[in-house]
Amino acid sequence: MLATQMSWIEITTPAPVLNTPHFTQVFGDAIPLSPLGHPEQFEFVALKRMQFKVLDQIGTNILQIHWPQYSASALYLDRRFCQDIAQPSLLIRRDFSTKTLLTHMESRLGTPYVWGGNWAQGIPEMLLYYPPTKPLSKQMQILWTLKGLDCSGLLFEATHGATPRNTSHLLQFGRSLLPNEPLKPLDMILYPGHVLFVRDQTTIIESKSPFGVRICPLNERLAEISREWGPQVEGSSHFTIRRFIYRS
Repeated sequence: MLATQMSWIEITTPAPVLNTPHFTQVFGDAIPLSPLGHPEQFEFVALKRMQFKVLDQIGTNILQIHWPQYSASALYLDRRFCQDIAQPSLLIRRDFSTKTLLTHMESRLGTPYVWGGNWAQGIPEMLLYYPPTKPLSKQMQILWTLKGLDCSGLLFEATHGATPRNTSHLLQFGRSLLPNEPLKPLDMILYPGHVLFVRDQTTIIESKSPFGVRICPLNERLAEISREWGPQVEGSSHFTIRRFIYRS
């Protein structure tokens, strides 16, 4: 049974959030991967000071949490990464500038791509709480500790959770560019399942599998996207460009 005083929790150190309560199965002999090599049980990393409503406790350590801004589906985390609070507090959203966010993103160059990752420093506690039963490969250790960033996680980390966590929600974030409106730094180029960010007049920055965080020529990436997804048509299977920040 869920104790009344556990109706809300606050994250005290970055915590992996999964779409299954079976943490010991996910972090068993080896993390299960999809045919594309992604750990699809991973959802995101809850960052320090984020707060969630608790719906249930499963066993000793696993909590089912509710974050409607992200998903109506069940989400789970390990309570050793959080503390109980009586009620949620109003968290102040910081006012980020384009320069601040891009500088943070650029500091992550070379960070591996990790599905569900939005904390580049990783979570070393996972090796303690869920010790591997055998030596891990370098790639599996990266996944075990979520030491990497996915495409939307690159922005989510830079804003410390002030922006939507996945690309489907980023499609509704900010505003669409007007016809023939010139691109500006931090504009988001979105297509199904991916987002990349304009860095300057000639380059973009993105975290893309299997490369990780990288800078690429803007025109080359736009040409690649146009060939695959067609012209900009918001709300369809094509790509779109959105702007959410208005000062440099």
